[in-house]
Amino acid sequence: MNYERITLHNGLRLLLAPMPGMRSASMAFFFTVGSRYEQERIAGVSHFIEHMLFKGSQRYATARLLSEAVEGVGGTFNASTGKELTSYTARVPGEYVGEVMGVLADMVQHPLFDAVEIEKERSVILEELSATQDDPQEWSGLLIDEVMWPNLPLGRDDAGTMATVASLRREQMLDYLATYYRPNALVISVAGNIEPKAIVRRVEELFHGWQARSFPTWHESLPPQHTLPVKMIKKETEQANICLATLGISYTSPEYYPFMLINTILGEGMSSRLFQTIREERGLAYDIGSYFNSYAETGNFVVGAGVDPSRTEETIQAIITELQRLCDIAVSKEELDRTKAYVRGSILLGLEGTQQVASWLGSQESLRNHVREVDEMLALVDAVTAEDIQRVAQICFTPAWRRLAIIGPDDTRRAGHLGKLLTSA
Repeated sequence: MNYERITLHNGLRLLLAPMPGMRSASMAFFFTVGSRYEQERIAGVSHFIEHMLFKGSQRYATARLLSEAVEGVGGTFNASTGKELTSYTARVPGEYVGEVMGVLADMVQHPLFDAVEIEKERSVILEELSATQDDPQEWSGLLIDEVMWPNLPLGRDDAGTMATVASLRREQMLDYLATYYRPNALVISVAGNIEPKAIVRRVEELFHGWQARSFPTWHESLPPQHTLPVKMIKKETEQANICLATLGISYTSPEYYPFMLINTILGEGMSSRLFQTIREERGLAYDIGSYFNSYAETGNFVVGAGVDPSRTEETIQAIITELQRLCDIAVSKEELDRTKAYVRGSILLGLEGTQQVASWLGSQESLRNHVREVDEMLALVDAVTAEDIQRVAQICFTPAWRRLAIIGPDDTRRAGHLGKLLTSA
């Protein structure tokens, strides 16, 4: 992939990827701040700030004016808050890149934080938090992180809690914004129908007066090994929503690519082991799959399923059996080759659009301080051996790291019994 990297005098990093033949262009603003940077008493402040930047800025005094400035030229824009990054993205017809970049620049540098709008958005976020509890599948995904990282930033909901969101003050938000929203914490990536020199001039024009400043980083958040392994919430649902997790891998680890293949083997797609065994062969679950979260120093691997409450225990045992099988028996050459092809395809297909390219470049630069070339990534995937997969599985899937979250009609007094299942081979 052809791209250019430029660093401004104030530390802002700009990545440019012209994509000939595209009519659109996408931009992504990545700030190296997220929920793991927050003190517990202000949990959710990163997410609250992200919402408030859409509520008015110096040049665009209302949310409507901001929306019209982007949508009025045929564009779309959005934002997202994660554990380590907060991103603001837009996709527009190529000729309007500079114009819409000006809108995002005003949003991130000169937000208004109007007191009335803060209270309106506080209500919206509180409703968002409440809505999570109406979706047991989503809620169980948050609950398993709490079990893996109890009382640690990585175990908290990015949106905070009802109590912290209700108590956040305007001054706290502005202090946090002034601390972390600095040019030396910002990566801007632009991909698609662009003229690079014009983009560089525009970025220098919009950001040259913004001063760099040092800012605090996050504290290490390694999961404790000795903790309560099971958390259950009783809710009258038709299904028991299960998340079974184990230790994962940091995105800085040399074992990242073997772990990516492990996730694919177990729970990506309809040919994965979990789908074939638990759904197709045993009929235990309609919805079954896996994913993994990778952070700077740690991570987790999660299997999620929705099952008939009477078959909860059977499903847990079946999942553990699949995890253990990967530890005990090396994958065949045929399965390994098929898995590599799937992962290679996912990487390549995921980089066909301007928005995907802008986000991929910006997130890599923000997290790793460099961009790994596509061909290098594909080579790292191809280099993984069956022995690598078995070795990493044996480290991460050891019984001591197994954790369980369940939301459904199950009796919560069964937590101790289900915890004993986790330690069985």
